[in-house]
Amino acid sequence: MVKTLVLVRHGNPEEAGPDQSDKDRKLTRGGRRTLEVAFPRTFSLLGDIRTPEIWSSPAVRALETASIVADSTGVEGVTVKPYLYSQDVNAFLADVEASDARTVIAVGHVPCMDVVARRLLGYGLRMGKGSVAAIELSRDGEDLKGSLQWFVAGPDAVRWEALTAVDREVSEAAGKLRAKVEAFLDRPDDAEALLGMRVAARRMRSLLQFLEPWQTRKQNTRAISAISGLMEATVHLRELDIFSAAVADLVETGELGENSLLPMACGNERKLECDTLLSVMRKGSARKQLRSVLEDLEHFHWRKGVLADGVTAEDFQARFDEEFAALDAALFGLDLHDLEAVLVARRDAKEIHYVASRLGAVLGTERADASRYLDEIQNELGALCDAHRNQRLAEEYSRSPRFRGVRADLGVTARDQGEVVSAILSGLERREHASDGASSEETVPEQEAQAMAPEEGDKAEPAPDAPATDVPETGAPKPAEELEPADPQGMLSGADEPADQSPLSAPEGE
Repeated sequence: MVKTLVLVRHGNPEEAGPDQSDKDRKLTRGGRRTLEVAFPRTFSLLGDIRTPEIWSSPAVRALETASIVADSTGVEGVTVKPYLYSQDVNAFLADVEASDARTVIAVGHVPCMDVVARRLLGYGLRMGKGSVAAIELSRDGEDLKGSLQWFVAGPDAVRWEALTAVDREVSEAAGKLRAKVEAFLDRPDDAEALLGMRVAARRMRSLLQFLEPWQTRKQNTRAISAISGLMEATVHLRELDIFSAAVADLVETGELGENSLLPMACGNERKLECDTLLSVMRKGSARKQLRSVLEDLEHFHWRKGVLADGVTAEDFQARFDEEFAALDAALFGLDLHDLEAVLVARRDAKEIHYVASRLGAVLGTERADASRYLDEIQNELGALCDAHRNQRLAEEYSRSPRFRGVRADLGVTARDQGEVVSAILSGLERREHASDGASSEETVPEQEAQAMAPEEGDKAEPAPDAPATDVPETGAPKPAEELEPADPQGMLSGADEPADQSPLSAPEGE
C-alpha cells in the first residue's frame, strides 16, 4: 500500500475556446511559469524519498502540470489514470491501496482532490490551482486514514500572467517586422513597403524601450541597436518619398507644370539612394544578422529577478504613468518653431500611444483611451515636420548638380512648403491661445470659449506675417511616420556589436 500520497491540483488553465473540449484546455503560459518556479521548492519537502510514481488525469492541463512535477522531482514518466478526470474517488483510493509504490503523486481536479483530502483527514483543504498536500497513509481497521504532513497553497499566477501577455505582444511585433523587412526587400520601389517596414520597426523599438527595465540587457541593447540602424539607414529614402508626394500634389494642382521634370529627377534620386541601400541590406551577413535579432525577439528574455519573482500589471502601469506624465509636461512647453524638439515630441507621443494600445491587457484600456489625444497631437505635428523637411530638401536639391535643370521648380516647391509650415504653425498657435484664454478668463462663457478655438478639420489660416496666399489643401502632406536624422556613420548594427561600430555603412551622400 502507498505510504505517502501527494495530492496536486493542476495549474492555472486557459479558457476553453468555442470548439474546444474541456479536456483539451492547456495551462496558460503564466500558469506554467508559476509552477516551474514554485514546484522545485515545494517538492523538496518530500526529502530523500525513493522515486515516487506520478499519476495524472488525462486532461491536458493536468498532464502539463504532471510534467512539471516530473521535472521537479527527477521522475521519468507519468501514468495516466482516467478516473482522476472522471473524479471517481472510490476507484482512485482502491488503486492507492493496491499499489506497491511507497509514494504516489496524483495530479487531478476539484472536487475530487478536496473529497479525497476530507475522507482521509476528516477535514477539508482549500485546494486552489497549483496546491500540493502530502498525506501519510495508515489503516484504521478496514478504513484508510491519513495525517497531513504538509500543505502548500497554490502560487499566485497573476505575477506571471502579465509577463505572458507581454511575451505574446513582443513576439507578434517581431514577427510582423520580419515580414515587413522581407516585403521591402522584395518590393523596394514600393513606397508603401518602405513605410510599412519603418512603422513596424518603430513599433518594435517602442515596446523594447518601454520594457528595458525587465528585459535582459544583452537582448535589449542588441535589438534596439539593430532596429535603430535600420531606421537610420532608410531615413533619407523615406524623406524622398514624402518629398515626391508633395511634388506630385503640386503638379496635380497646377502649381507646377504638367511637363515638369522635377518628378523624374526625384525618381532618379530615389533609385540611386535605393540601390545603395539595397546593396548593403541584401548582403548575406547584414540580412542574416537582422533576421537573427528578430528571431531572437520572438522569445523575450526576462531578467533573472523577473523570472524568479514575476511582475504585476501594476509594475508596468507605474512605468507607463511616469513616462506619460513626463511627455505631457514636455508637450505643454513645446516650442513649435524648434524642428528637432517637435520631431522628438512627435516620436515620443506616437510611441507611448502605441505602447498603451498594444499592452492594453496589462496597462488597462483606460490608459489607451487617455493616450489617444497624443496620437491626435502627433498627427498634427507630423504634417508640420513633413513640410519643414520638404522645404529643407527643396533648398538642398537646388544646390545639387543632379537637379540642375529643375531649380525653378524646386524654388516653387520650397515656397509652397514654407507657406504650409506657416499655415500649420498659425493654426496651432491660435488654438493654443484660444485654449489658454478659455481656461484663464472665468468671465468668458463656455460657449464663447469653445467658439474661439477652430473646429477640427477647419483649414488653418496663414500667420499674420506670412504671404497672403491661399495654401492649397493638396499642398499639405499627409502625416507620415516620424523620421529620424540620418546617421552618417551607421546602418544596420551587427548582431553583437554596438551601434557605432556597425559593419554596414550609410549610403553615400545621405
